Amino acid sequence: MAERAEMKVDGQAPRQRFLVVYDYGQGGVWAFIWAQSADDIRQRFRDLEVVNTLPSWLAGDELARTEQTMTFDIDDVKPDDWIARMLRPG
Repeated sequence: MAERAEMKVDGQAPRQRFLVVYDYGQGGVWAFIWAQSADDIRQRFRDLEVVNTLPSWLAGDELARTEQTMTFDIDDVKPDDWIARMLRPG
């Protein structure tokens, strides 16, 4: 990705938006996660890969839909979010 979007939360280090994918073998589920670092994502979630380059197919309406429906805050994952199943125990 050329530039990472940044979000500032009072009293915390700035967060960046990271593109991630869960590859289930016959395809993948793509999402964005707001986090302080890619390492934070790797430590907290199993089976998610942080992707540094936006795939060419993820553009236009598909990108907008992914941004609107598949964007999560690393510290605010709801139990019914699909991404909650990727959380490491503990």
